[in-house]
Amino acid sequence: MRLWTTMSLQLIALIVVSLACSILFSSLLIMNHLPVWWMICIPILYLSTLLIHRGSGVLILFGFAAYFLITMPVYATAATAQLYILLLFAVLTGLSYWLQVILFHAQFALKVAEARVSQLIAVDPETGFDNRDRFLMDIEAERDRLIRHGETFVVSFITLPILNHFEKRYGSSEYEWFLDYFSDELHEATRRTDKKYRVAQDTFAMIFPRTSIENAHIVHERIRPLLLEYSRQNGDSLTVECSDKSFEVNLENATIRLEEIYRYVESKIKK
Repeated sequence: MRLWTTMSLQLIALIVVSLACSILFSSLLIMNHLPVWWMICIPILYLSTLLIHRGSGVLILFGFAAYFLITMPVYATAATAQLYILLLFAVLTGLSYWLQVILFHAQFALKVAEARVSQLIAVDPETGFDNRDRFLMDIEAERDRLIRHGETFVVSFITLPILNHFEKRYGSSEYEWFLDYFSDELHEATRRTDKKYRVAQDTFAMIFPRTSIENAHIVHERIRPLLLEYSRQNGDSLTVECSDKSFEVNLENATIRLEEIYRYVESKIKK
């Protein structure tokens, strides 16, 4: 926030000073009966600096200076006025350069902010798990690691069909209570290095690096009885049915397995 405030103040200051110098530039032209069409150099200067290259304004300044030296009158008053105008044009060149620099930094800061927002959006707000977009990115990263190191990883899914109508049937408070319960139990059942995602309304995914499919099934065996014996806020028991599916990915079957995973996720989204 402080960065944006500083940049905003700098931009405002540069624009105000640029306008003041432009007005002074025009006034000197009119007062000394010099060609008013020289004023067109100001928008050309700023447009070339901002849109083409920050150094292009210097070339325009040199061209303007050369033109002045060639056409400079012999009497001192007009020559002095032209030198003042040339000095103002040099100041405007410097201002346009700094304006381009500040706009460049502002654009970079905006991209960084957008990246941070994208990172925050990549988290499911109801469970704290990463979402489907992050899951697809991490799958690609795991495949790249697999190509480099040749180790196996497992992708597992847990589907809870009840979530499709849980909130409508039991209310938002009970819905949040259950999601907190489920996410806590899933964290307890997995390692810290295991990545967890919510890829659809009723489907959760896990990536188990350097793990066999047998070890991944252990997590499902831990979770299943906890769901069958779930207690609501009022103490009533509720049986939560779940289904699971796992894909073991190694160097030989990576391409085929990833296509199967993508199709499986897509099928959950379209339900």
